[in-house]
Amino acid sequence: MSLRSTNRIAWVLLAMALLTSTVFAADKVSELFDRGNALASQRSWDAAAAQYREVVRLAPTFPEAHYNLGLALQAMGDFAGAVDEFRQAIRLKPDLFQARNSLGLALVRSGQVAAAIAEYRDLIKSKPDFADAHYNLANALASLGEGDSALASYREALRLRPDFPQAHNNLANLLRSQGKLEEAIAEYREAMRLSKPQAYLYFNLANALTDAGHFDEAIEKYGQAITLDSNDAEIHNNLAVAYSAQRNLGKAAEQYRQAIQLKPDSARAHYNLGTLLQLQDDRSAAQIEYADAIRLRPDYAAAHFSLAKVLEGSGKLRDALAHFRTSWELDPQNMDSLSAYERLLEVTKQSATSGPTAN
Repeated sequence: MSLRSTNRIAWVLLAMALLTSTVFAADKVSELFDRGNALASQRSWDAAAAQYREVVRLAPTFPEAHYNLGLALQAMGDFAGAVDEFRQAIRLKPDLFQARNSLGLALVRSGQVAAAIAEYRDLIKSKPDFADAHYNLANALASLGEGDSALASYREALRLRPDFPQAHNNLANLLRSQGKLEEAIAEYREAMRLSKPQAYLYFNLANALTDAGHFDEAIEKYGQAITLDSNDAEIHNNLAVAYSAQRNLGKAAEQYRQAIQLKPDSARAHYNLGTLLQLQDDRSAAQIEYADAIRLRPDYAAAHFSLAKVLEGSGKLRDALAHFRTSWELDPQNMDSLSAYERLLEVTKQSATSGPTAN
């Protein structure tokens, strides 16, 4: 056998070995990728990320592996790592639109909202019929207070996908914040129609109904929300607000107490219960609740003001004066606090010149 023929056989064998190695590597990559997907479906994010990392080590130009690794990292709270992986996926496959959408989400969650908005707008230029991108753009705009632009983006998302319950719900949230209550109520109802029963949907609708003064239906919807999630203190608190608006103070107090039992550190629930007890002329109990609200949230200007009023009514003028002053210092725009402080300061000065001061 000639040297030339020997070399030819060697090259053939080398080519066969390389082909076998490539096939083996491809099989290994596929196996690792599938294992990562299975772990991700079980929300075992750490384990899934480990599989995806091995995939991108073996096949660094595999865009879907970078994308899935990004999703796992995002689920783990590693938003910077997720951003890097999504960018890698997009670099390798620019038309991987889900990666571009997920990049926007990771940027938002890492606090880079303006950068996310730019990404969403760029994505929409490439794929204007992508409803998710319009929806996520709307969420980002709303978070920056750009209400009119957010409204337009929510409506475009719904034009493209009318059966998009989250978009109906978030559009309703924005409409409610703008005082467009009847429009908001209609959007909440549509979100509920398109979704299975969920506590937060009943809760959101009930809040809008309360704002609009539809207290009977609001109470009904809060009740349905509690049936689905009885451990949410906020639902009990807001149900109490609706009962209070109907002057059903007994049921209101019961719901405030339930909210406090579920979330003892809720300054707002303590404050609301204090207000209710004050209406019932139970000053000592109201004083305890206001004091608890302030203990939990020392900068709670309204609680300082209300506690001051109770203290003044109980003859504890110096303590009342201190809380009126604190309320005004915390909220200088509240002229009621300033007026009450100045009035009571004058009273205490007069008392000091005429005899012992109360308290």
